[in-house]
Amino acid sequence: MIDTSTNMLYHIGNLNTENRRVSFQMATGKKIDNGSEDSLLHANLINLEDKLRVTEGLKLQITKTQVMNEVSDSSLQELKTLLNKQDNGVITDLLKGLNSGMQRSDKLALATSLRGMRENMFDLLNARVDGEYVFTGSGTDKQTMVKDKNFDQNGKIEFGGDGFLRKVAVQPGSYRDRGITAYDAIFYTSSKSYAGESFTFEEGERIIDENGFEWKLNEAKNQLQKYDYNGNIYHPLNVGPVGDNITALNITSQTAESAATTTSQSVKATYTIANIGNSPAGKMFEAKHNYFDDLNVIIYALEGHATELDGTRGAVIDDELVRQTVSNGLEQTSRQFDATNIGHGELGGRNHVFNIAYDKLEAQETHYNILIQKIGGVDLAKLAMESKALELTYQSLYTTISKMNKLSLLNYMN
Repeated sequence: MIDTSTNMLYHIGNLNTENRRVSFQMATGKKIDNGSEDSLLHANLINLEDKLRVTEGLKLQITKTQVMNEVSDSSLQELKTLLNKQDNGVITDLLKGLNSGMQRSDKLALATSLRGMRENMFDLLNARVDGEYVFTGSGTDKQTMVKDKNFDQNGKIEFGGDGFLRKVAVQPGSYRDRGITAYDAIFYTSSKSYAGESFTFEEGERIIDENGFEWKLNEAKNQLQKYDYNGNIYHPLNVGPVGDNITALNITSQTAESAATTTSQSVKATYTIANIGNSPAGKMFEAKHNYFDDLNVIIYALEGHATELDGTRGAVIDDELVRQTVSNGLEQTSRQFDATNIGHGELGGRNHVFNIAYDKLEAQETHYNILIQKIGGVDLAKLAMESKALELTYQSLYTTISKMNKLSLLNYMN
């Protein structure tokens, strides 16, 4: 009897173990609870779940990037609207300003309108998503466009970022450039040169090379020097144009600046480098001109004043110079509209890359989920049958135990 009871308890223990397994699998849908049950299956599941988490993380980054790109896209569209002549923008006002019948009050009204548009442009270029500026470049915590402390006097608005785009992972170890910088939104290229060519630029313009590094005039204004990612001058300075790793180029000629008069606007100094160098392959320099500087000159001209070299209001000018300045401003604005349009196109191309990457990640996520379910998931129909079999086995075993407990020597003798 003792042996029989021990044997029954042993079978009940096995049934309880099996019941816990079936209950766990039905509750979680997983085949195993820990690695000791099946080390090979556990290792495969860990690998797949790790890939799934990486995919989900990449999707999250790209979703944020898509939001930033949408903000950039809408901001550029509004910026183009402010510039475009077909949308009562700057070009429309400048065309009105060329009308010989314009009275002084009309020109002042146009200047006021342009000041308002300038503020709108400033706000659009300082668009942010989750505290990050979308047109700043690599340092998204820095304000994109910054007004000078004497803005009310000189109208200066400077770019506070750089020419390096943030890179976003689209696959493990694979990255793509995100968005565009203000160089592509509110600057136009006034001069461009390639390896072995001469290069001329105006004082105050931002000089960018083929890799996005900025080059600046030294204090003596006799050399153009390269600055690094952190905005610090390169050391040592290797003066070109011959050799590799050139970080400085000598100015070979320049034209003098001239102050504003009643009949002429101020003219900034220009600098020329005879040869920007022959290496590396694809070497290129661009002079980026800040459109806000042009807009300031136009506004002062409509108000009847020249613009000094420091951007402040100068002498009163005659109607002919006003007309000439507005005409030049119309050409500059058209160039800026074209540059902004090109930048908008580049943004659209980069947005498309992230949309494709997101679709690919979604497909990967679905694939990993299917694999995890296929490898580590359970067959619910089979579990249901096992559960029912367990139930019947329990019933049978307890019925047997019940009958055995009713047995006695008297019953046996009878």
